[in-house]
Amino acid sequence: MAEQIYGNNAIIELLERDPKKIEKVLVEKGYKSDKIGTIIELCKAKNVRYDVLPSLASYQSSKEKAGVVAIVSSFAYFDLNDADFNYINNIVVLDEIEDPHNFGAIVRTAAASGVDIIIIPDRNAVQVTDTVINVSAGTIYKIKISRVKNIASCMETLKRKGFWITGTDMDGSSNYSDYDYTNRSAIVIGNEGRGLRRLVKEKCDDIVRIDLENGVESLNASVAAALVLFERKRKTP
Repeated sequence: MAEQIYGNNAIIELLERDPKKIEKVLVEKGYKSDKIGTIIELCKAKNVRYDVLPSLASYQSSKEKAGVVAIVSSFAYFDLNDADFNYINNIVVLDEIEDPHNFGAIVRTAAASGVDIIIIPDRNAVQVTDTVINVSAGTIYKIKISRVKNIASCMETLKRKGFWITGTDMDGSSNYSDYDYTNRSAIVIGNEGRGLRRLVKEKCDDIVRIDLENGVESLNASVAAALVLFERKRKTP
């Protein structure tokens, strides 16, 4: 099933990194953008079909108004069984994230902070959608996304591979900024409302918290992920 990618940055990123995924690019006649020239030139250079249409109204939703749309094949998830863990140090595990905007923002942060793989459950959680891709601004194509049936079981596998599992929760024993992150680590981010599930929390080697003020009880999951991931980046080679 094909998906529609709207953001100019996301389309440019995909054209540069994986143009074979693109079935065609559609441009609305008269569309003005400082990036449309780049998109068309990349289509020509990568032999990607592009069509100029009088209107893209039929390809747009109420939330997405754009003058250029890429029609792409369904997202290809990475099989964790194919991972060479000799070259993987930074992993993010998402425990039932439900909001595609949160997922897309976490993907962008993870890519920017040097994460190798993001692991998500294959049910009870948002999957990769066009919204996730667009919010990630195309950075989803710079990082591997893997789906697993059981997050807790996957965490046990990561431990056997030498990873230290650090969860994030408001009752963590250490503040995230004081914590000593290991060179091979997996950071676990919980659901937007429920946080980490009990069994997932029990499988963590450590739990870190983010100290808040003024009566604020919690942060958006993507904001919390950004703080922790860049703190890990700062403290590890």
